[in-house]
Amino acid sequence: MAGRLVVPVGIFVPLLVVLACRDKAADSADASRSLPPVFSLGPTSNTNWNVNAGPVMLLSAGNGSDSVSIVLPEATDSTMELIQDVTPPVSGLVFELFNRGGKVDSTRVLPQKGRADTTQDCSTWPVGRTQSAHPDWRVGFVRGHVNAIPLDSIESLPSADSAMLAASLAQTAATLPVSSDPTFRKLPFRVRSAYTFRLDSVDVVIADIVRTLNEEANPRIEHLLLIGERPTGTNGRYAVGYFSRIAGAEETMQATDLLAALRVGVSKSPAIVVSVESEAGVKLGLIERTGPGQWRSTWKSAYTTC
Repeated sequence: MAGRLVVPVGIFVPLLVVLACRDKAADSADASRSLPPVFSLGPTSNTNWNVNAGPVMLLSAGNGSDSVSIVLPEATDSTMELIQDVTPPVSGLVFELFNRGGKVDSTRVLPQKGRADTTQDCSTWPVGRTQSAHPDWRVGFVRGHVNAIPLDSIESLPSADSAMLAASLAQTAATLPVSSDPTFRKLPFRVRSAYTFRLDSVDVVIADIVRTLNEEANPRIEHLLLIGERPTGTNGRYAVGYFSRIAGAEETMQATDLLAALRVGVSKSPAIVVSVESEAGVKLGLIERTGPGQWRSTWKSAYTTC
């Protein structure tokens, strides 16, 4: 499916960390809209969540459903059991809803008591019902905490520009350190999906680049998740600011969906929101731009297993 990226769960080391250099005066100016965590787990909580992104995040159930998952960012895999019957205090809050195209709607959420799925022994986020009728939103944040960064897909470009971008990305992938799996060496790279956006004087690309070994008995695939930057108005290669590589059997590969790109908090730090699906479950992650040409994954959620 177009727009799906593949990347190992392990790369999502904590993101949106509170930077020591943040302007304290700006933080003070924003204090009037800051909110306490909706559910604090004390010393066992996921402390890497940046409160500037808000106290809670919404995840769409998809397929036009009005059901939402209410993501408690402080939860960890070991504390998910503690929140299974929690009703988050989200009533009265206004959420802004986003997808890869930007902000699409605003809504309120009515929390629902109990688990999303009571027929299975599994971990889920608390659930709610949204008042939004928009069918295509992916993730939501409390109003005033993030701003949208609209993404352009390589598929929307004129064919000549699309081909040029794909060729540039394949060349960039070829400059990365050699894979430890000799199976894929000397195989050609192919751009499976790519999204671009502009930050001031630089263009940024997020790409899923693959190499495949089409053996009938054991088809294998290697994925590179790559984020690169280059000065606006140039056609050269992108300078790699972040990449991860994973390879394995095609049917067991982890699938990562790019949900949205955002500017977070007063500092307006660019961040990418992703959902990572594997055999173990689904985990959310964020990748943040920490400086010119530098990106790193910093926050990851707990797994949900239903």
